[in-house]
Amino acid sequence: MRQHISSPQCFVWTRFGTEAGQSISDILRRKETERAANGGVFYWGIGNAVGPSILELLRKNDSPEVLFSPIKSAPRRDDVTPEAVVAWTAAEGLDGEPHRLPIWSLITSRFNIGRPRHYALVCSSEVSFADGILLATENAERIAVGELTNLVTGRPLGSSQVTAVVQRRVRAGCSSAEYDVSFRAKLVPPYFVQLSGPKSISVAAACSWASSSVSAV
Repeated sequence: MRQHISSPQCFVWTRFGTEAGQSISDILRRKETERAANGGVFYWGIGNAVGPSILELLRKNDSPEVLFSPIKSAPRRDDVTPEAVVAWTAAEGLDGEPHRLPIWSLITSRFNIGRPRHYALVCSSEVSFADGILLATENAERIAVGELTNLVTGRPLGSSQVTAVVQRRVRAGCSSAEYDVSFRAKLVPPYFVQLSGPKSISVAAACSWASSSVSAV
């Protein structure tokens, strides 16, 4: 039997799927290599500029969580076969100061010349992605979208909000779309970074990065 999440009340919710020509399994394998090499820390790339909402979340919770759910719809064509893929090489924190990305972190995305910015959540987990997904599956956690509102504005989530900082309010008789929670992680300093310095990378190089990094350790 599926159960709705009981906590936290405020958190970051992000949905994931095929992106930048990389399948979910490719992305999770690469992120697991990064997590293991960085002592639990991994950078999760997102397209939303949620910095102000992250600051509000930190005011309400000094140990916030990120909940990850798979996207239900089929991947878009430009996510499966993007015209260009880049690796982001520079970052700055919420305070506007430069932030040095760890050498084991690779953050990629499809590239839009009219949008030379990307963002990342700074996450940490003591368990592997495989164990985290197994634990979430056993707990059978789900998120009801109708119970979520944007933390800062109080408005319902828009359909284009792949990543949002939300507040959960249980409402009796609420009927809405529900999403599985695949895994959870802590949001850790510097919490959120704005990325820059895009460098072209092939999909093959991004997908093989995990295995090549393991060989280099």
